[in-house]
Amino acid sequence: MREIHYRNIGYPKTGTNWLWKQLMVHPQVDARFNIRYKEYRNNSLTDYKKIYNDYRVSVNLDPHVFIIPDEDNTNHPKVISEYTTHLTFIFRNMYEVLNSMYNMEKNRNKNFTISKEDYANINNPKIPLYCNTKKIFDDWANCKLPIKIMFYDDLKQDPQQFMFDICNYIGIEPIYDKNIDVAFKTTINDPLIFEDQKLINYINDGISVIEDYTKRDLSHWKKQ
Repeated sequence: MREIHYRNIGYPKTGTNWLWKQLMVHPQVDARFNIRYKEYRNNSLTDYKKIYNDYRVSVNLDPHVFIIPDEDNTNHPKVISEYTTHLTFIFRNMYEVLNSMYNMEKNRNKNFTISKEDYANINNPKIPLYCNTKKIFDDWANCKLPIKIMFYDDLKQDPQQFMFDICNYIGIEPIYDKNIDVAFKTTINDPLIFEDQKLINYINDGISVIEDYTKRDLSHWKKQ
């Protein structure tokens, strides 16, 4: 019978694969679902919950649920609390996220032809997806679970403490495998150039919303 189901729904490029590997070696995690969450995405909600209830401790790390789907989808904030007990968001500087997403898409897709200038444009659909943080918080305001906000900056600074914080929050034994590769990089090759002041203001405003929500100083994230 499921007692704990931990789910992360933070930004992409925030160490989710690393966190997944850490949890995969945890002796108390019984249900180790696919990080891409697609294994059960097409099942009905009833079947989905039944699968989760078969295990005592389960985890599911999905870095792309900021796109709010229909209410009957298992990822919707109004229903996610029906099969989740612990929920986190992991935030990262949106300028870094956009840089990382651009480099990832360019490196894995030989047919990727979008220029840096076009990618760092206010019309890029990923801009409002990751930077309109007011919408993110408003969309998840209906979630019945408390949401623990975490930061990629803290993961970079002290991976062990970050992992311990996750385990303590979930209610399982703190564990950290130092042999799992840590590849948290902020140095960006061929970086995007943000010159449009309207775009810079838009992203900075999104950062300010996170500051207001979390009471954390993120002024070092902002561009002038």
